[in-house]
Amino acid sequence: MSLSNHTLDNLRMANLKLKIILIALVCFSLYFCVTVLGFNQIYTSQVFLPLHTNIEFFCVFVALCTFTVTWYSYLNNCSIYSYFIGLGLLAVGLIDLFHFYSYEGMPHIFAEACANHATLYHVIGRLLMSIIFLVSVFLYRKEFCFIKTRCRFYFLAITLALVFLVLITVSMNSPIYPVMYEPGIGLTQAKIFCEYLIITIFAASIIGYSFLYRKHMDVYLQLIISTLIISLFSELCFISYENVYDTSNLLGHIFRFASYVLIYVAIFLNNVKKPYIQLEAARAALENANNSLEENVQERTRDLQAANERLARAATHDYLTGAINRMEFANLFNQLTKDEGSIHSVIALDFDSFKKINDTYGHAIGDKCLKTFVQAAKSVIRPTDTVARFGGDEFMLLLPHTPREGAKVVGEKIRAHLSKVADPPFTISMGIAEWPKDGRKEKDLLTYADESLYTAKEKGKNQIV
Repeated sequence: MSLSNHTLDNLRMANLKLKIILIALVCFSLYFCVTVLGFNQIYTSQVFLPLHTNIEFFCVFVALCTFTVTWYSYLNNCSIYSYFIGLGLLAVGLIDLFHFYSYEGMPHIFAEACANHATLYHVIGRLLMSIIFLVSVFLYRKEFCFIKTRCRFYFLAITLALVFLVLITVSMNSPIYPVMYEPGIGLTQAKIFCEYLIITIFAASIIGYSFLYRKHMDVYLQLIISTLIISLFSELCFISYENVYDTSNLLGHIFRFASYVLIYVAIFLNNVKKPYIQLEAARAALENANNSLEENVQERTRDLQAANERLARAATHDYLTGAINRMEFANLFNQLTKDEGSIHSVIALDFDSFKKINDTYGHAIGDKCLKTFVQAAKSVIRPTDTVARFGGDEFMLLLPHTPREGAKVVGEKIRAHLSKVADPPFTISMGIAEWPKDGRKEKDLLTYADESLYTAKEKGKNQIV
C-alpha cells in the first residue's frame, strides 16, 4: 500500500528534524568540550598557522569553485538564486584570502599582519555570508533570464569592486571600523556584538530555509540548512576564543571548513548533478517514447499490411465462401489460354433447388451450404484447380491441363463427397466445357458450359454432363 503525499511530507520533515538534531548535537558536544570542560589550549604559531592557512585556503578554493559552477550553470538554468550565491561566495572567498594573509605571524602582503586586521576581514566576510544566505531565501527558484553575458560581467565587476573597497579600507584605513581585537585584552564588545548579529542572521536564514523545505521538499535545502547550522556554531566559537592561537578559534575554523564542504556539495548537486539527472531522465523518456513510437509504427504497419491483404483478397475473392470471384476467374483463364498447345476444362454448376433450402431452413443455412460446397470442392480438386463463385448458387470450376474426361472424374468426386458432408443434404448439377474444342473465347466457353448444365438439369439434376 503506497503512502499518501501528506504522510511522505511528514516523514521528510521528520528526517530533516533528525538531521538538524544530530548535527547540532555533534557541534554542541565539540563546542562544550572546548569551551566548558577545559579542552582549550594555546598553540604555537608554528603549529597553528599552517593549520589555519590550509583551512582558509581550502575555503577560498571551494568558494571560487562554487562561483565557477554557478557562473556557467546560470546560462542553462537562469537561476538568479544560484547566481547570487555564487557572486556572494566569490566576494567572501576573496575576503577570506585577505583574512588569512593578514593573520598575526603571516608575511605582510596587503598590509601589516595583525590580529585586528585579520578579525576585521573575518567579521566582514562572515557578515556578508550571513546576509547572502538570508537574502537567498527570497530568491529560491526564481528565474530571471534577462541577465545577458555583458550584464553578468557588470555584476561581477561590482562584486570585485566591493571586495577591493573592503581591502583598501581595512588595510589602509582601518580606524574607520570599530576595533575588533586588542592585544593583551582579546575580543572587543564590537566584535562580540557583530558575532551575535551574524548568529542571529544565520538563525533567521535557518528558519527561512526550513519553511522553503516544508514547501518544496528539496534535498538540496537540507544541505543548505546543515551548512547554516554548522556556520552558526562556528560563530559561537569565534565569540569564545581568548587567544587567536587557541583551540576554540581552531574549532571555529574547522566548522567553517565543514560548512564550505557542504556548500560546494549543495551547489554541485543543485546546479550540475540535478540538471544532469533531469537530462538523463528526459533522454530515457525520449528513448522510451521513440521505442513506443517505433512499436506503434510497426504495429500500425502490420495492421495496414493486413488491411491491404484483406483488401487485395476482397478484390479477388468472394467474402462469404472464400472462392475466387468472376474477375479473378477471367484473369486466370486468360493466363491459361495463352498456351495454345494445352487443353483446359471448366465446369459450370449450381445447386439443385437452392431456393427451397433458403425457404425451408433460412438464408443462414443456405449460406452454410454454399460454404460446405466450396470446402468439399477444394478438398477434392488439385492445388492448381480453382473454384469461382459467379453469384448466388452459381459456381465455376477452372481445371488447367484437364480434358473433358478428367473434368468429369473431378465432378463425380465432388458429388460423391457432398453426399457425405452436406448437412442438410443438397445436390448439384454440373456442365463441362473443354477449351479450345468447345470455345476459344471465355464467353463462348462459359456459354457452352451453361448449356451443358441446363442439359444436366433437364435430365433430372444431381449429375454431370
